This record gives sequence, structure tokens and C-alpha cells, in this order.
Amino acid sequence: MNFEQMEYIITIANEKSITKAAEKFFISPSGMSQSITQLENELGIKIFNRSKVGVTPTFEGKIVISKAMILLKTIKDLNKEIDIYKSNNKSQLKILTAPTFSYLIQELLVKFNMDHKDISIEIVEQNPVNIIQDFNKHNYDIAFISATIDELKKERNIKFEHLHRGHICIAVGKKSPFYSMDYVAPRDLIHAKTVVYKNSDYKRLLKIAKMDPKNIVLTSNRINLLFELVKESQTILYLHDFTIKNRPMVLNGDIKIVPLKEENLFEIDFWLIYLEKKGLTPEAREFIKELKNSI
Repeated sequence: MNFEQMEYIITIANEKSITKAAEKFFISPSGMSQSITQLENELGIKIFNRSKVGVTPTFEGKIVISKAMILLKTIKDLNKEIDIYKSNNKSQLKILTAPTFSYLIQELLVKFNMDHKDISIEIVEQNPVNIIQDFNKHNYDIAFISATIDELKKERNIKFEHLHRGHICIAVGKKSPFYSMDYVAPRDLIHAKTVVYKNSDYKRLLKIAKMDPKNIVLTSNRINLLFELVKESQTILYLHDFTIKNRPMVLNGDIKIVPLKEENLFEIDFWLIYLEKKGLTPEAREFIKELKNSI
């Protein structure tokens, strides 16, 4: 008796008809009938009584059908347990990231998932102020953060690696008076209407950019909405130089990235962090390698 035959006899018993059972399996009634006859010959018993009014199990048939139902359930339960085991033992990569890296990671994930289908990835975006605290609590593999080296040296149990030295910029649309500029100074932006991404490091932004909170017209975690407002109005959005540099809106000129500068550019360092005891998994190393290439 094979798996297919077990499914056949159970379905025939439920439907009381070979024809109706055959329809459920998209085969001909004669093909199903032949399969059942082969099974009856193999077992040396008659499983069904066939008549013009329908098909009913014989006494022996009821026993066979009952055992087949138990076997099928056992096989299905076993397959389910195997699937759960495979899922639980699938390579996982848990990433915590500042908003700056979100677009880069989104672009990278498409290719990374195609090349590494055996890896399950979880990504959480967090305000940079809370990243280190949450990183320690929730057993992430890696995190991407903007910080000073002095800030990182204060933390215990964390290893860090420099990824990129970037600078603070503003995103502006063609209607903005800053669109034609190669750079702007904080004093130029004192009266500029501003939109703010909700998960950004707001306090640091206020300190560096000397931004007037009264000029903030919208705070949202819907980044596409913020970019649309920048594109269609004179509002500005603070971000970092590499955040959206490869996005169509920047490449086609709808939005321009303008550096913030006084005597020098306002530079900021971006880091990879991971737990010293845990180290880097092979999956994490591969992801980091591809992210560096993207930056």
C-alpha cells in the first residue's frame, strides 16, 4: 500500500463514490478503480462493495481504511515537525539599524535573499540613541549606527568596526532656494521649513544643525511621504550623504543632496557593532561585505 492508495481509499469512503473521489484528484474513475483493485489484490481482501447505488467499505475494508487514516495523520504530523525543525534551524541574521542605513539595506536585501535563500533575516529600525541599549537586550547579530569613537569605547562587551565617514546634508526639491547651492551653512537654514523622520537622532540634529523646532512642519515615520513633501515644496529634510544617493529621485534630479558646511563639512562616522562574546557569524560577515560594497 502506498501513500497515494491510502488517500484514495479514505476519499472514496468519505464520498461513497469512486467518480466523486476521482474528481478530487483530477484523475479518471477507471484509473482510480484500477489502483484500488491492485491494492485489493495485493492485500488479498476486498476493500469496497461496489453497486449501482454507491460504494461502501467491507468489514475488512473498514479496518484497512481506519489504519490508513492513522498512518496518513502520522505522516502529516511528521512532515509538519520536520518543517518546523528546518524553520527553527534555518540560518538566521538579526540586524538592528539606524534609519540612515534603511534604504541601502532594502536595496541589498533583494540580491542577498536571492543568493542566500537558506538565511532568514530579521531587520529592526531604531533611533540611534537606543540602538546600543536594545542591541544588548535582544541578541541581535549586528547593528549599524552613527556615533563617535568615544561613545563606543564607553560600552562594554561590544566590538565595533568603522564602515564609512560621511557628512550631514539636506535633501531639497527644485522649488527650494537651496537647490542651486553646492553646500549650505547652518545659519542659512535658520528659517527653513523642515520635515523630520521620526526615528532620527533628533537631539543631535538640533545641536549640529542649530535647527529651530518651530520650523518643523511634519514629523513622520513614513519616509516616502517626507520625500514627496521635499520634492513638491520648499521644505528640507536632514539626512546623511549616502542615505539615498542611488535612488531614482536623486539620480533624475527631483531631489538634490546638499552638504552642510561651515569651515568644513559636518562629518559623522558610521559603525558596525557586534557582541564581543558572540562574534560574527558567517552569514553576518557575508552581509557586511555586500553592504560595504554598496556604501
